[in-house]
Amino acid sequence: MGDKLKEKAFWIALGDIAGRGLSFITSIYLARTLGSEFYGLITVAISILGYATWSTDLGLNNIGTRETAKEPSKRIFRVLEVFRLKLFLGIIVLVGATLVVSMIEMGDIEKQVILGYLYSIIPYMVLLEWYYSGKQQFGKIALSKVLNGLFYFLLVVIMVENMEDVTLVPVLYTVGVTVAALTLGTFAIQDKPFALPSRGVQIYPDLIKSSSILGLGQFFAQIVHLLPAILIGAILSLKDAGLYGAAFRIVVVAMMIDRVFVNLLLPNLASIWSIDPNTAKQKIGVVFRFAAAGGAFIALITAVGAEQIIGLLYGPEYSASVPLLQLLSVMIAVTFINSLFSFGLIATNKDREYFLATCFGGTISAIVIFSFAAFGDILLAAASVSIAEIIITSFTYFWFRKVAPLNYMRPVLVSYSAALSLFFIFNWMPLPILVNTLLAGILFLGIIWWSGIIDREHYDWAKRKLTE
Repeated sequence: MGDKLKEKAFWIALGDIAGRGLSFITSIYLARTLGSEFYGLITVAISILGYATWSTDLGLNNIGTRETAKEPSKRIFRVLEVFRLKLFLGIIVLVGATLVVSMIEMGDIEKQVILGYLYSIIPYMVLLEWYYSGKQQFGKIALSKVLNGLFYFLLVVIMVENMEDVTLVPVLYTVGVTVAALTLGTFAIQDKPFALPSRGVQIYPDLIKSSSILGLGQFFAQIVHLLPAILIGAILSLKDAGLYGAAFRIVVVAMMIDRVFVNLLLPNLASIWSIDPNTAKQKIGVVFRFAAAGGAFIALITAVGAEQIIGLLYGPEYSASVPLLQLLSVMIAVTFINSLFSFGLIATNKDREYFLATCFGGTISAIVIFSFAAFGDILLAAASVSIAEIIITSFTYFWFRKVAPLNYMRPVLVSYSAALSLFFIFNWMPLPILVNTLLAGILFLGIIWWSGIIDREHYDWAKRKLTE
C-alpha cells in the first residue's frame, strides 16, 4: 500500500501491456492461421465464456478488491468468505453451462470449442487477482498476467498450425489461465490471505446480496463487450463475427490505458473517499479532464489509422474490418469517462446507483444491439456497440454527478468535437495514412492545451502525483 503511484502505474501497465499484448499477438496469429470463420468461432466462444465467468463472479471481484483495500477492522466481508463463495458459484456455473451447451444442437467442432473454453472457469474461480488488486500489489498481478500470456502464446505458436487445430485453442487458453492462478496461489502461501476464518454460513446470504447488486450491474455493462459477437455469429455468420472480432480486439488493446486508470482508481478512490470525500471530489475533477482528452486522443489515432492498422496486423482478408474499427473507435473515447463514472460509484459505495445506471443503460443498449443486428448488416451491428456505450455512460453520468457534482460537459464537448472534426478532415486528406495520423494527433493535443482542458496546473498535478 505504500508503493508510489508511479510504481503502481508501472506494474499495472506492465501487466496489461505484456499480458494483453501477448494475447493480442496470439489472436493475430490465430486470425491469420485459422481464417476469419474459425476466428469468428473463437470470438463467439470467448464471449460465451465472458457471460459464464460473470456468473461465477456476480460482483465478488469488485467486492473483494474494495474490502481488501480497507483496513481489516473496517472490512464488512473477509477474504476467505469471498473466496469460498466464488468457488461455490464456479462449480454450479460450470456444471450448468456444460449441460446446456451439450444439449444445444450445433456442429461437433463448434460444441467442442465452446465447451473447451468453459472449462477455463476452473482456474478462473480460484484466481486471486482481486485480492492482490485490493492490496495494491500490482507487481504480483503483472507477473501472473505475463506468464499467462507467455504460456498461451508459446503453446499456440508451437501447436496450432492450421484450421484443423482449432479445437486445441481453448485447451491452451485454459493452460494459460491456470499458470496465472498457480502464480498468485504460490504468493498466497506466504501472504496468508485466509488468516481470518469465515464467520459462518450466515454471512454468505449478505455477501451474495451485496455482490449481486454489482454483479447484475456488470452483466448489463458487459452487454456492449460480449453480446454483439454472439449475435453477429448467430444472425449473420461466423466469418462476420471474425471480422468484428479482429476490429474489436484492437479496441481492447487501445483501451489498455483505461485498464491502468481503473485499477488505480478503484482502490485509491475507495481509500480516499472513506477519509476525506471533499479531497476525493477535487481529484475526480482533474482526473476527468485527462480521461476525456486521453480517450478522445486514442480514439482519433485509432480511427484515422484504421486502414494501416488492419492491413498491417491481419492482412487483406480482414480489409472489411476497417470501417468496423472506425465505428468502434467511438467506444474507446466514451469508455474512458464511463470508467470514471461507473467505478467511481463502486468506490464510493454507491452500489445501488451503479446497479440502476447499468441496468437501465444496459437494457436499452441490449434492445439497440438486437435491433441493429437484426438488419443483418455488420456495419450497423458495430455502430450499435458505440451507441450502446454512449447510452450506458449517460446513465452512469446521471448518478455519478450526484456523488461529485462537477462541470463534466466542457471537457467532453471540446475533446470529442475536436477529435470528430479532425477525423473527418484527415480521413479525406490525400496524404499517407501515417502522416495523417501524426498530424491529427498533434493538432488535437494543441487544441486541448489551447482550450485549457488540460493546462500547466493540471499537467504539474499529474506529474507530481506520478513522482511523489
